[in-house]
Amino acid sequence: MTPADDRSGADGGPDAPPRALAEFLLRAGVRDRYPHYDLGAAEARLLRTPRASGAPTPPAPRGRRRSFGWSDPARDRPLDSERARRDLKAACLAVVCDPRAGRDLGRFVDGGHADLPGSVVFGCLLHLAGLRDGARFWWQFAAGSGSPRTAPAAYCLFLDHSRRGEHHDARLWARELGRRGFRPAGRRELREVRLCAQAAVLRYVDQCDDPDLGPVPVPRAELPGVLAAFLPPPPLPEPRPRPGAGPLRHPALTSAARGTAVRSDTGEALAQARRALDVVRVLERHPLGVRAGELARKTGLTEAALRPLLSMLCEEEYAHRPGAGVYAPGPALDRLAAPGGAGLAGQLQRTLALARDSAGAAVYLSRYAEGEVRITQMADGPGAPPVREWVDFRAAAHASAVGKCLLTQLDHDVRADHVARHRPARLTAHTITDSRALFSALDAVAPGAPVFDLREYSPGVVCSAVPIATGGAAGSLALSLPAAHAHRLPEATRALRRKAVPVLLALLLSGAIPPDAPAQPRTPAPAAAAPAPETLRHLGRLFRTPLTRFAASAAGPHLVSDSASGAAYLFDTLPEGDGPRLALPRTLGPLAPGSLPAQEGLVVLGT
Repeated sequence: MTPADDRSGADGGPDAPPRALAEFLLRAGVRDRYPHYDLGAAEARLLRTPRASGAPTPPAPRGRRRSFGWSDPARDRPLDSERARRDLKAACLAVVCDPRAGRDLGRFVDGGHADLPGSVVFGCLLHLAGLRDGARFWWQFAAGSGSPRTAPAAYCLFLDHSRRGEHHDARLWARELGRRGFRPAGRRELREVRLCAQAAVLRYVDQCDDPDLGPVPVPRAELPGVLAAFLPPPPLPEPRPRPGAGPLRHPALTSAARGTAVRSDTGEALAQARRALDVVRVLERHPLGVRAGELARKTGLTEAALRPLLSMLCEEEYAHRPGAGVYAPGPALDRLAAPGGAGLAGQLQRTLALARDSAGAAVYLSRYAEGEVRITQMADGPGAPPVREWVDFRAAAHASAVGKCLLTQLDHDVRADHVARHRPARLTAHTITDSRALFSALDAVAPGAPVFDLREYSPGVVCSAVPIATGGAAGSLALSLPAAHAHRLPEATRALRRKAVPVLLALLLSGAIPPDAPAQPRTPAPAAAAPAPETLRHLGRLFRTPLTRFAASAAGPHLVSDSASGAAYLFDTLPEGDGPRLALPRTLGPLAPGSLPAQEGLVVLGT
């Protein structure tokens, strides 16, 4: 071998043998960026044991920051990120709860967004509501004027830059505060901000797209009324002693009150769904169509009340228009008649897709079953991305809108049991981890009102949920939006609440929610396994699929069981005498021909 060949092999030529990975690692090296840093001294400081409780504590030397009070821009540089975050929230609370905040914010709203003190209050409101970029914009607008009354805005900017680790910008604002002679003072209060207060701010804030500045949040005229929501609750008065040595309330009454469920029956949405159900019953009896005037007469609804119901029924395909002013049963009724529950799931999925398109957000249907939060169905798309489940929803009920909406429908003991099994963990900076604060926030939600998740589950997502009554089980209909679209949350929530009516209607038609009780007293239910006659009459009005095979053998209500699928098909005769029709297939159990006795005109036939 020549010396040239020897050099070629040493340099890794084509004839050189492959080198081992260990050889490359030996030649690798990392430059020491901190050659003068004493790692041993740092470890000693971290492992230093605290001073015993009985030993005297030496006074802190001058210049060292204290562990309480406000952070001083002239002294605390650089400022710790976590301390800056807490101080910034406390500073915003102090500005918003100031007695002059309402007057300043009113001037800011009425004066064309030019009042400097009002812009400071508005920026602090935006920060407490989670709109950090908008808050930073209005703080810079106020602090750039150099007015003495806008010094809190410069202080908020100093804390905000320190919170994000931008120490160069923080030093600039610290020097500006030193030039003005500003020193933080006043009461420093740090407490949880209620979710209803955050949602109220988002409800009265609009996003305007400026060609030069980009998206800029601006307030509505109703925003000054939101300030009262941020005030601390008044102290409870001392109870006055009452005469007598007995207890003020019997223990049994207290126990009954703790076990009372907080029922959220969705109010007007469920009433609308029941009125739509009455319209469907009338359409069921007229398979060839019926005019809107006759629908109004038979349902007892006015034309103004009937018009939105017919529009919703046509959109959801419960009805269709064969002619002008004429309405007939739609294909959704046949879709719900599919055995095994697939029809209900398909119809709900179509409703969720319509809700996704109307709200412009991913939509979720959930329920609370067997002590856990379960997402049963969802609808998303390219323009409506879903939430990335980085923490299991079953363990994050305290932070997600879905979980909190379901918890509002449970009683105190069931909530306490859930929290005991799933300890509230801090997922983001906005997550409520104190169970007492969580229960207080849940109790403050009005029945049927939406529940919000403002970056509590994920820092990049905002959500809302509305309750869905499903008989004795808790359910919810929810949506999620990226945090950059948080300004669309109020309007999307209103669209979501409108879609609760067709969801409830599908549950009413499938029997998941019991219908209204009739005015006349019910007869006792028979002891046999057959459905009650009232149930037969109610279910017979729902669907219109003709029955031809057993029309001659069964003239009255009867039940046909399919041993292959285990589904029981219920048939009834409509009042007009049009012959038996398929009323509602429901899986009552693995039934066999002859398993139910013939009773009240009810028979079981084989297929």
